[in-house]
Amino acid sequence: MVLSSFEERHDIMSYMNIRPKVIVVVLNKNGKDCLQDCLRGVFQSSYSNFEVVVVDNDSRDGSLEDAKSMFSRSHFILNRENLGFAAGMNVGIRYAFSQGARYVWVLNNDAVPGGDALSELVKTAEKHEDMAILSPLIFDPKGKVWFSGGKVDYFRMRARHVSSPGVRRANIPYGSAYLSGCALFLPKKALDRVGLFDEGYFLYYEDADFSIRARKAGIELLVVPNAVVVHAERSNMNPEKLYWLVRSGLLFFRKNTPKILRPWTTVYLFLRKMKNDHDRRRGGTESDLVARAYADSRKDA
Repeated sequence: MVLSSFEERHDIMSYMNIRPKVIVVVLNKNGKDCLQDCLRGVFQSSYSNFEVVVVDNDSRDGSLEDAKSMFSRSHFILNRENLGFAAGMNVGIRYAFSQGARYVWVLNNDAVPGGDALSELVKTAEKHEDMAILSPLIFDPKGKVWFSGGKVDYFRMRARHVSSPGVRRANIPYGSAYLSGCALFLPKKALDRVGLFDEGYFLYYEDADFSIRARKAGIELLVVPNAVVVHAERSNMNPEKLYWLVRSGLLFFRKNTPKILRPWTTVYLFLRKMKNDHDRRRGGTESDLVARAYADSRKDA
């Protein structure tokens, strides 16, 4: 077996210092232009005791075959169909815990971790006795903060990224109402309470749903500013992105809106549908995607 230099470095370091076992789960779907950068970043980690599993959602662009050639020491799981984010990640998480992992770090295939990110996440998790779910501080490729905290806005039916003052305190982890699924760090002890991602979500909002369940289970949600990841957000190229944002958002708010606010969200949703009907009469692809999401969301009820 021929190992890349990144894998060789990881192999040597693993013998130098035994630390809690981490399995990094990378979910891939047609990631030919980003998967190798992601894996290269993972294998440059300063942390010593980790393994990598790539879960592939039926890619057709050769990205899985290229990764097998370049990073042969990784484990690869091929799903025979596109299971989406939640179900695809759950495949990898189940595998990780079957292999004795104490921690699982789930990564998008377009996310590239900094060299010390994994070490910082493990250190913070252990300080919180494995009862916190963590996210690194996430930047876009231009150096702008992409995720530093999240908030669920029930009045406008949105889960959105917010600028957090905690970013300015560079070495102090801080709380967030929800965490992005881009680079979630999951202790087994916490997952035993929360469970896996809800597979009713195909794409989007599964992270917000997971965060709500974690908080109800008494698990902290923390952003670790010393852990840094760069995220290219290739999902912006997905022509169905708006469709899944709307459909999954409807499922999320149907499931999680507090009872006292449900009369308002019923009215708000009615107004949004009226606006969508108006937009469709004027023409436009986006309004058609939204209308289809409204129609298909009835299947999720």
